[in-house]
Amino acid sequence: MIKYLRKIRKSNYVILAILIAVYFGNVMFTTFDGQTKAINTGQDGSKFAGSAACASCHKDIYESHIKTAHYLDSRPAAKEFIKGSFTEGKNKFVYNQWMEVVLEKRKDSFYQTAYMNGTEYMSEPFDIVIGSGRKGQTYLFWNDNMLYQLPVSYYTPLNTWCNSPGYSTNYIRFDRVIPSGCLECHGTYAKVLEDKGNFSTYDKTHIIYGIDCERCHGPAADHVAFHKEHPDEKTGKYLVDIKQLSRQQKLDGCALCHSGSRTRIQPTFSFQIGDKLDEHSIAGYSSDSVSTLDVHGNQYGLLMASKCFKMSQLDCSSCHNPHVNEANSPKIFSQRCMACHTDTKHATLNLTSDQKLLLNNNCIDCHMPMLPSQKIVLNVANSEKAVPDTVRTHKVGIYREITEELVRKITR
Repeated sequence: MIKYLRKIRKSNYVILAILIAVYFGNVMFTTFDGQTKAINTGQDGSKFAGSAACASCHKDIYESHIKTAHYLDSRPAAKEFIKGSFTEGKNKFVYNQWMEVVLEKRKDSFYQTAYMNGTEYMSEPFDIVIGSGRKGQTYLFWNDNMLYQLPVSYYTPLNTWCNSPGYSTNYIRFDRVIPSGCLECHGTYAKVLEDKGNFSTYDKTHIIYGIDCERCHGPAADHVAFHKEHPDEKTGKYLVDIKQLSRQQKLDGCALCHSGSRTRIQPTFSFQIGDKLDEHSIAGYSSDSVSTLDVHGNQYGLLMASKCFKMSQLDCSSCHNPHVNEANSPKIFSQRCMACHTDTKHATLNLTSDQKLLLNNNCIDCHMPMLPSQKIVLNVANSEKAVPDTVRTHKVGIYREITEELVRKITR
């Protein structure tokens, strides 16, 4: 089937271009032109307006949010969203002397083409980009109404192509099916036609990419319609007010995608902010054993194991503003730490006043350091050594060796 589809792509570019135009004209990329364009969720009949509909009343928040990694977490493939290089000499991932994948640009489309002994044997397009590129990206392609992962991904820290996580480097694969749970955490909505085990089929024209406003505030078509008709009403209607949620409800909203592996007991996209997560899926780990929690993907479990969390009313929004891109801003996060830890002196470190100030402006590199993942290990282009992905741990604590190394650097 895949080879057949490839032949269609090669011989019917005009038809393909028309289909793409129709696709992008129908995909729910959040437009609001005086009328609300909405789609049913398929669960409770609620309808999405598209996050651009929020801009007329919440312009500053909207314009800030669209720059965040959440909002950019998935997109239809296009030049401006794919981070890796297609320049000759930088556009290959070599498996061994017989096998390689070449990253190719053909007119306005991008492909991953596998070669065996110099002969092309398979080529598939970049159809969807997963990941903002802040840490990395992986890529998906359509085969009928199913999604598959391409064999080569991109690793931002080294600015290079790498094997897609979990894919062997002994042979080239294009056969990993993307289940609906992946889109549930990397997008706002997808209409799932059939969902059996890990095999999911989708309606391509009903996908909302990225983690947008409605992922956290709920489908907003009714909210937009009401306030368009009642512009003087200042109380938000038909929308989730995060401030009115309990601590656990707020945590569950983040834990849907930040609590590691979970076993689904309700259909994907049925969970809405304010629901009890445990009624939709069951955690695949024990929160009592921190050693079982990998830094990649289980920020919720690690935070729950932290003394800071246990002795306070912290939730994720205590430190994270989801409307703002605050990546790589240790001073901002440290100020939030110091709101509670005002009496921190670092007296045992024998530092000067200037050195203490440096530490006070960077609490997280000592108390929430970047640690290697045990689950995500990558083989990068032009290197024989595997590289573990590094992720900032959310187990807040004292990491003496890391702190001592940081102190050595600032006292030189």
